[in-house]
Order: sequence, then structure tokens, then C-alpha cells
Amino acid sequence: MTTTGPLLRVEHLGIDLHQRRQEPRTLVRDVTFDLAPGEALGLVGESGSGKSLTSRAVIRLLPRNAHTRGTFAFEGEDIQTMGRERLIRYLSRDVAMIFQNPRAHINPVHTLGDFLTEPLTCHLGLTHAQAEERLLPLLADIGITDGPRRLSQYPHQLSGGLLQRMMIASALVAEPRLLLADEPTTALDVTTQQDVMAILDEQRRDRNLAMLFVTHDLELATAVCDRITVMYAGTIVEQRPATDLHTGRRHPYTAGLLAARPGLGEPGTRLPVIPGRPAAAHETGEGCPFAPRCAFAEDRCRTERPELRPDTDGAVACHRADELDGDLDRPKEAAL
Repeated sequence: MTTTGPLLRVEHLGIDLHQRRQEPRTLVRDVTFDLAPGEALGLVGESGSGKSLTSRAVIRLLPRNAHTRGTFAFEGEDIQTMGRERLIRYLSRDVAMIFQNPRAHINPVHTLGDFLTEPLTCHLGLTHAQAEERLLPLLADIGITDGPRRLSQYPHQLSGGLLQRMMIASALVAEPRLLLADEPTTALDVTTQQDVMAILDEQRRDRNLAMLFVTHDLELATAVCDRITVMYAGTIVEQRPATDLHTGRRHPYTAGLLAARPGLGEPGTRLPVIPGRPAAAHETGEGCPFAPRCAFAEDRCRTERPELRPDTDGAVACHRADELDGDLDRPKEAAL
């Protein structure tokens, strides 16, 4: 991983959804992070935490009625103010995205060859034959040895795992520098998930790609990412190096996610859960968004929103982080 300045910088990102005859709803609030060349950053949280919206804001793929606040820049250039030609170049060459469900993002009436060669013929000026020649070694690299046959097939003729590999190929073929992966293995079985993630991680390292990896699986994120950013109710509650997360986590929500993961414990042991339900950003009040579900919340937590404060190796947004280190290993029932 290189040590140059950030490739991607997101500062105080907010996303509000405007609906007719309704008050705007805040979906993401004050999200700040950066991503260096060659680095993998995991955005982790429950459904509704705002992690996917955050990644889509980076490529301006938000609904028309979604309004953004703050800044997000690629190599210091504001993505929001890019002109048409620069934006096309940014989206076609600099950044690529792998979506959760490949079948929903590949045109079913076109062959996979048409799907994969289109970026090369439209944006790089290659002929169809030149594009296929460039594609075949890439397909072999990700485990598709019968490339010519696969390029002549349609999406419905491939399994979910194989189709997701094609989606990875489509993201890598233009040699981008930033890769956004939005829950790329959620729709796959466990064995196929492992294969796809191994391919994705290998390709990222070989190509020195920066990757923003969106997932609800904290264990998976720590296995493939350099740093972890934990989100709850549209905001960041903790940032930590992946290698330090298990022992160095300081937010009760992060501790709850780690404790709730399935493991190899005693048969019949009840899996710990975080009480209550996840909250959306627009449902939270002035205090800590996690306070209603937190076993350690005090009066201050319910009335004053904690700021994301840097610490030794990361950052945490919790009023009681300095005093709870030992207690986080002994979760209690929250007073709901």
C-alpha cells in the first residue's frame, strides 16, 4: 500500500431525502473518512445504517430526490462539481462498482460478451475483437478458463457465483483505481462467497486497487480490509484498523456486533443479540443514536450526541468509551 495522499476523501457527508408534502428525511449524517491508493476500507453496519448510500454517493448514483451535503473528492477533485466529460471519464475509467445482485444489473437480452466489451468499445475506442482479446486473460485470472464460450452466453445460463465473477471482470476490465463493492457476496452460498472474496481480494492486491467494501458481515470485513468503519443510524460510530478491531473496539455497538457473530461455542449456547431494532438516521434524536439499545447509556447519552473523537489507533463516538473497556466484554440487557 502506498503512502501518498488519499485517493478518496469524504468529509461531513450528509444525505437527505426530499419527498412531496413531507419533511426531508436524513439518511446519512456527518460521515467522514478517507481511502488511500491500494487500501481496503470496510463500511460495516446493519441494514439501514447508510453504508450503501454512502458508497453510491461516491459515484453520484443516488435518487433524484436525494440531496447531499458535505464534500467528497477523488484525488482532491470535487466529484459533485465535475462537468459532464470529466464525470464520464471518472465513472468509466477511475472508479468501478460491484453490486449485490448481478442479475439485476446485467441486461438479460444481451450476451455477456456484449456486456463486458461495451466499456472498452464505448470509452476506450477498442474494436469488439480487441476488447475480447483484452478480456480473455482477465477472465482466466478470476477462474473462468472457458472465456470464449462464456462470452457467447446469456446471464440466465450462468450460476450466481459465475455471474458475480463476470461482474468482477466488468469492474476490472477498464483498470480503475477505485473499486466499490456493495455486499458482493450476499446472494451467494457460503462456499461460493469464499471463492468470490478470495478472487476479489487477490485482484485488488495484484492491481494495487483502493476498495470501499460495504457489508453487514463484520468478520468478513476484518478478513479482507485494512481498516473498518462501523456505521449506525446513518453515522460513523467507530473506526479502527482491522487487525485491532477484536481487541481494541471501544464502542458498545461494535462490541455487540462482534459478540453476536456465530462461532464454535458450546452446543446449545444462546447467541447474544443486540436488543431492540436498528434505527434510521431520521428517527434519532439529539442524543447518541445507539442509546435506546445500549446497556451502558446514561442521561448524557440520551441528550447529547457524541462526536467522533480520535484515539490511539482509530476514532470512536461514545461519551463513555474511556471507562467501558472492561465492561464491554460483559454485555447487559439494555433498558428499552
